[in-house]
Parts: sequence; C-alpha cells; structure tokens
Amino acid sequence: MQYRDLGSTGLKVSALGFGCMRLPKTQDDPKQIDFEASLALFRRAVELGVNYFDTAYLYNDGDSERAIGMFLKEIDRSQVIITTKNPVGHQWYPIPGDQPTGPLFRKCLDEELERLGTDYIDTYLFHDTQLLSFRIVATPAGGPLDEAKKAKEEGLIRHIGISCHDTPQNMLKIIDMGKGAIELIICQYNLLDRANEMAIDYARENGIGVAVMGPVGGGKLMHPSPAYTEAIGAQSTPEVALRFVLANPGVSTAMSGMNTMEQLEENAAAASQTEALSAEELAAIDKLQKDNQELLGLYCTACGYCMPCPNGVDIPGNFAALNYAKVHGLVDLAKQSYKKLGDKSAENCVSCGECAGKCPQHIEIEERLKEVAAELGE
Repeated sequence: MQYRDLGSTGLKVSALGFGCMRLPKTQDDPKQIDFEASLALFRRAVELGVNYFDTAYLYNDGDSERAIGMFLKEIDRSQVIITTKNPVGHQWYPIPGDQPTGPLFRKCLDEELERLGTDYIDTYLFHDTQLLSFRIVATPAGGPLDEAKKAKEEGLIRHIGISCHDTPQNMLKIIDMGKGAIELIICQYNLLDRANEMAIDYARENGIGVAVMGPVGGGKLMHPSPAYTEAIGAQSTPEVALRFVLANPGVSTAMSGMNTMEQLEENAAAASQTEALSAEELAAIDKLQKDNQELLGLYCTACGYCMPCPNGVDIPGNFAALNYAKVHGLVDLAKQSYKKLGDKSAENCVSCGECAGKCPQHIEIEERLKEVAAELGE
C-alpha cells in the first residue's frame, strides 16, 4: 500500500481509503448493516495496509459509526485514521428552531464519540457543506465552527474539514471563509467528472489534504470499458479509475465504498502499485477524454430543453444511457441504465414530433431515440 501526506496535518494516509456509507447489508433486511461482514472487511483492509476510514453521523442511522466502533475495540487505535462528519447544517438534518446550532453541533459530536467508542476523532468534517449553509449556520460567533475549534483545543478532534458537493468556486470560498481552520476537504473526482481539479489544486497549494469520494464514479466505472483499459494497458476499469485519481498530486487518498472482498482486494492492488501513471498514459487518457467531450456534444448534454415529453419518455435519461455506451464504452452500464427507465424508455416514443427542433445541439431526437432502442433494447 502507498501512503501520502494528508495536507499539512502530519498524518500519513493510505492511498486507498475505506468509505463506510455502503457497508454490507443482511439478507433479511437490505437496510440493516451486516456487522460481522463489515468487520471482516475492516480486518482485511487493515491487513492490506488501509488505514483511512470515512463515516458520518447520518450513515445508516448511525450504524456505520457503530460498526467502526466495534472494530476499534479489536485494534490499536493508533493504527487507523477515522474521519466522520457532523450533520448540523446538512440539508437532511432538521435544526430545531429553538436550539442554538453551536450546542447542537457539540451534542452530535458527543454522540459520535460514544458510537465510535473513542476519545478522539482524527479528522472531523462539516457534512455536505454548501456555501450558503456554511455562511449562515457554521460561521456566526458561538456557532459550529467555533465549537469545532474548541473541541480541537480539548483534543476531542485533531483536524477540521469539510465534505462538499457544491461548485468548485464555492468550495474555495468555503475554505477561505474558514480562515485557516479547514485542513481537509472531501470532494468528488473521477474519470467521468473532473470539475473539481481546480479546487484540488487550490487545496494542495494551501496545504489542505484531499480525500476523493466517488473515484469509480459511484460504481459506474466498475463496469468494463475497453476504451479506458486499453489506453493504459490496465486489467480493469476500476484500476484505471483509481490510478487516474491517484495520479493527481493533490489527492491524498481515494475513498471507495467497498462491500465485498473482491472489490477490496482489487482496489487495494491498484492503490499499491508503486509506479504512477506515466506522462504518456496520462496523455492517452486526456486524448480519450477530449474525444469523449466532442462525442458528448453529438449525443446529448442533458440540458432538458426537449422535455417534457407528452408520452412520458425520459429523453435525457435515454441519451445518458447511450452516452455511457457510445462515449465511455460502458456498454453493460448503458444497458442497465436503459432497463431501469421502464415505461420512460425510447421504445415508448410514438414519433409525435413534440420535441422536434428543441435541441440546441441540433440532435434529431426522434432518430436518436430509435438508435437508443436499437442499441440498448431487448
């Protein structure tokens, strides 16, 4: 396993991080974590050199943190680096109107320390941080940011960070708004979505660690794509995906939500390769992606101007499935995505002409829907 500096925190993290949002579930209840299976994965991960585990207050109603807590009882606490996230300010966490956000933030932290069964958290993050909520909820005097700083002084947390799905530009504003308190960011970055490269560069320049979520595109890049594997001579698409993310010098760790031993072993092998992608391999990927961008213009940009369809066909959804096949070579994923459309699939187009002329890309929508049905239908 390769290890990297987590910004200027002084922590060394494994190139592969374990994302604990999608832990194995029991056969009887698909919403209930299988604790024994999860513990088996954690044990094997540590054997393979993984030392970075990411969870959150909201994951699986707290059971993700409880699973990590069970694991911490088995091992030397100093072996692993635990990241978790506070929900105050998160859009899914209702804040009682009569409860100050600072004490509520601390209440959630105390609950998380109890669930994890530890007296400190290595990196503690504001969950799903948005610029507006961070400004309004986190930064006022006596609010969550001040509370996080106080908890750091008390040794309950060692480093402060954010996870963020906001725009790259807003992410930079949030970092600056933190006035030096932000030491880690978690953001999305993968072969299919490179929008955050600017934010990753900014973080690197300012000594901020970067943990990447979705390095395999939320599972999309688990599917075979000869275009990507042939570009660098890799054994699988996930290998290309992880090695691409880890080739960025600003990335500290690439987190993967692994729920099978096979996924864990494959990802650990990719993250353990000592040779980085060469300049020629990166150039091959860049060329492939440049070609892909040109193809995206031919197929669909998902602007939605063609909608709604009077017959219920999800035109952008159908074209997105075609993009997976034609642009990225992810044929299996394309067919799965198309099948999920059900009654909204291209086969239900009746050629009414309602969408004609509405596409700013000048796509002949009716003809393209016929192509989707022919390529991806039964």
